[in-house]
Amino acid sequence: MAKILILGAGVMGSALSIPAVDNGHAVTLVGTPLDGEPVRRMKAGEAHPKLDRPLPDNVVIFADHELTSEHMASADLVIIGVSSPGISWVIKRLNETLLTPKPVAFVTKGLDRKHGRIVTYAQTLPGQVTNMAAFIGIGGPCIARELANRYPTTSVYACRDRQTAAFAAELLRTPYYRLAVNDDVIGVEACAALKNFFAIGVSAMQTRYPDTTRADGQSKNPTAAAFTQAAGEMAMLCERIGGRCDTAFDLAGIGDLHVTVGGGRNSRLGHGLGRNQTVSGMMASELAGETVEGIDTARVLVELLNTVPSAKTDFPLACAIIAAVLDGGTLDFDFATLFA
Repeated sequence: MAKILILGAGVMGSALSIPAVDNGHAVTLVGTPLDGEPVRRMKAGEAHPKLDRPLPDNVVIFADHELTSEHMASADLVIIGVSSPGISWVIKRLNETLLTPKPVAFVTKGLDRKHGRIVTYAQTLPGQVTNMAAFIGIGGPCIARELANRYPTTSVYACRDRQTAAFAAELLRTPYYRLAVNDDVIGVEACAALKNFFAIGVSAMQTRYPDTTRADGQSKNPTAAAFTQAAGEMAMLCERIGGRCDTAFDLAGIGDLHVTVGGGRNSRLGHGLGRNQTVSGMMASELAGETVEGIDTARVLVELLNTVPSAKTDFPLACAIIAAVLDGGTLDFDFATLFA
C-alpha cells in the first residue's frame, strides 16, 4: 500500500482519489483556499458538487489550513489537481510543506514563459519547487465525472525519467483507468494546454453550420475539417515548444481534443463563437466567473506565433482563435485557407 496526497479538491483531483483507493492505497485529498464548499460537503459525506456520488469513506479529506509537512513527508506520490491560475499558490504551498524530495504529478494544463521562450510547466516548475524530485505530467482524454463513475478511461503519465512515470502509473492503473507511459513530458504538457485552445475553434464549427435534420442539430463535415486542421497545427506547435510532433496524434493530443470538443468550458465558448457571440460577451454572461484555460493559452501562444513569419498560412485556425480572444470579438475563420 502506498500513500498518495492530492493537493486540490477540484473535480479532477477528487476523481483521481477513486482509482487510487480502489488499488488499496491511502489517499489524502487536500483542498485549496477556493475549495471550501467542496471540502465541507465531502467531509460531511456528501458528493463533490460536480460528481455524482460521495467519495469512498477511506479518502481522508483536509482543508488547506490542515495540511502539514508531516502529511507531505509520509506521501509516496503527490498529485496536483488545480487549474493554471492556481499554480503560483501551488509553488508556495509545496515550498512550505514539501521538505523531502518527492515525485510530483500535475493535471494542471497551461503554457509558461522562460528566458523569452514559450515553454511548458515541465520546463519551469521543477526549478521553482525545491524538493520536487521529478515532474510527472498527466494528460489524455479524461472527464473527471466519468473517471469517478469508473467508466473506461485512458490517459498518459509522462516524465523525463520513464521509470518514474511508470511508478506513478502503476499506483493509479486499474481495469477501468488504463494508463500509458511516455518520456515526452514536454510534448504531453504542450498538448494538454493546446487541446483546450484548439477545442474553442473546433467546437465553433458545431454551431456555425447547424443541420436541423440531425438530432443534435450539427453538421459533421465542418467540424471534421477543423479537427484535422487543429491536429496538424497542434503537432507543429508542440514541436516548436520542444516536444515531439507524434505526441499530438496520441492520447495527450487528438484523444484529449476529442473529449474537450465534446463538452466543457472551452467547448461552450466555442459554441458561443459559432453563433457569432463574442469572447468578451460570453465571459461576461454564461461563462462569468469560469476559468476557460484555452483563453489563457491564447494569450501566451500569440507570443510564439508572432515569431513565425508564415503564421497566418501555417496556423490559420490558431490565428483565428487568438484574434477572437485578444480582440474580445467573434471568430473569423475561413475554410478557404485550408489545404491551399
